[in-house]
Amino acid sequence: MKKNIVTLVLVAVLAMCVFLQACSSKEAPELDETTVSSGEDSTIVSGDIEVAELTHVDEVTINGVTYKKKDNVTNILLLGIDSDSDRVKQKMGWRSDMVMLCTIDNDTKEIILTSIPRDTYTKVYHVDENGKATSEVMEKLNHAYAYGGGPNSYSAQNAIQCTMEFLSCGEQISVPIDYYISIDLDGLPQLTEALGGVTVTLDQSVTDVGGKGDTVTLKGSTARKFLENRHDMSEGEMTRQYHEQIFIQSMLEDIKGMGARDVAEDLYETFIKFVRTDLTLNEVLDLASVLDGSNLDTLTMQRMQEGDGHYEGAVWYYFANEDEVLRMMLEAQYTPV
Repeated sequence: MKKNIVTLVLVAVLAMCVFLQACSSKEAPELDETTVSSGEDSTIVSGDIEVAELTHVDEVTINGVTYKKKDNVTNILLLGIDSDSDRVKQKMGWRSDMVMLCTIDNDTKEIILTSIPRDTYTKVYHVDENGKATSEVMEKLNHAYAYGGGPNSYSAQNAIQCTMEFLSCGEQISVPIDYYISIDLDGLPQLTEALGGVTVTLDQSVTDVGGKGDTVTLKGSTARKFLENRHDMSEGEMTRQYHEQIFIQSMLEDIKGMGARDVAEDLYETFIKFVRTDLTLNEVLDLASVLDGSNLDTLTMQRMQEGDGHYEGAVWYYFANEDEVLRMMLEAQYTPV
């Protein structure tokens, strides 16, 4: 296993709810599907969904520059699911309202966080109970998780597949996703309490959290308010993505300061009730010491800002700028030669 994966594993379980929120009345209707109560059964379905295999692109020439795929990169997909115990009781659908790719270059120790807008317009599969893609539609990326059948079915695999295809920019490049971690709305308050809070400096005023320039310690319901709020923010969704990223950065620093190995052990009993992942606890614990020796100055944060968001009928979509996506992924996954 690629050892620098732990840098994101330890914090990802705490950062998943950043993008979560109740949907506004103008968005697409809730997706009714079979779900389980938050934290009930964390059985993980193994195996990929049945779709055409993506082309592996080891070398590509774009705009006269030749790029070669990096040999030692790990990609982890972080999914924040818009569900909690109340929403489950009402049979309201599960969607991945946070989608973030964590890329770790195991040679240079560089970490890149790439936020992908949840409303991104892209190809999404409907998947049956056997993991077979029965149809495909152009939809919001966050619906891929819902169309995978729920957290105990193929939701994570469908989200991974659809995200890989979107990031490949029409299979011009390859962006393989190695692992995923997901968490729902119930997890964040307990996790931040267990950490003793996460300290950030506010770039603007946030209702019930603090004023612009204030340094605040986020935990419990305050953390959730900071990470969910978009309607009152200067740039709406883009501001919320920024808050997500500075939250992770601060948490990395806190965890490193406390000793990553000790934190991983202490937090396990809390976060395991809410987290779903194809990484085992033993893998996380065995690799936790890597964070203690990492250089957090290499952390890079990326947000997709050159696209266009607008309504198609009654539904709001984000239409990504392919050149921007390609540029970001070439930097993270490839090296000019």
